[in-house]
Amino acid sequence: MPPNFHRPPQGSQTPARPNLISQFQTPDGKLDFNKISATAHQVKQIYNQVNPLITQFIKK
Repeated sequence: MPPNFHRPPQGSQTPARPNLISQFQTPDGKLDFNKISATAHQVKQIYNQVNPLITQFIKK
């Protein structure tokens, strides 16, 4: 093993990473459709702002 290699102590567990769906769930596990809708709206706004720039680079 290289000298700078860091190995976690045996028996330790890395914290579970939340998946994408869990970001849109309420504390009781149900889907939060208001949050899903708001996020989709934000993504659409970003796309509408960036699309003209991307289109200019593709045309060149």
